Amino acid sequence: GLMIGLLALLIAFILYPVLRVLWISLSDDQGDLTLLHFVNFFRRPLFREALWNTLWSGALVVFFSALMALPLAYVLARYEFHGKLLLQTLLTLPLVMPPFVGAVAMQLILGRSGMVNLILMQWLDDPIPFMEGLAGVILVQTLHFFPFILHNTMVSLSNIVASLEAAAQNLGCHGLRLLLRVTLPLMMPGFVPGALMTFI
Repeated sequence: GLMIGLLALLIAFILYPVLRVLWISLSDDQGDLTLLHFVNFFRRPLFREALWNTLWSGALVVFFSALMALPLAYVLARYEFHGKLLLQTLLTLPLVMPPFVGAVAMQLILGRSGMVNLILMQWLDDPIPFMEGLAGVILVQTLHFFPFILHNTMVSLSNIVASLEAAAQNLGCHGLRLLLRVTLPLMMPGFVPGALMTFI
């Protein structure tokens, strides 16, 4: 009974709306199948540029989020140290903090009149545009969404059976080679979903 209820909710609130939008995008006023809406979209340079910027910024946010999240996930999953729980809590805050708050905070720190530029203006003539255009969007989104990759990768690293890495070490695989050939492939089941959520 519970499973049927959950399935009905998923169909009503997720599957049906998605299929409805898809149908509208592929049908004309008479209800016949057409690709006209997609043709019209790609005919407009502004829409093409918006699509490209969306995909490009998404890819860059995933890249920079991974650069931040992977080392942190490795340290948090593999080492015990004082303040670990506090650090994990702080690294979760971007997920529960409204994006607007993060954007305002970043503007106060890295904006044209932000704290960093006010300090740098002692040596530079012009402020550095950290927060302008696509770079600002990527910066704010990276800092807001990297916990998706961090937490998924941490769980994946924690679930790696230690004997697999020990066996690789016994066979002469150490250091960077061990990381690239054994540890990274084993943590992919956590990293990939986190990266996809970040991209979306």
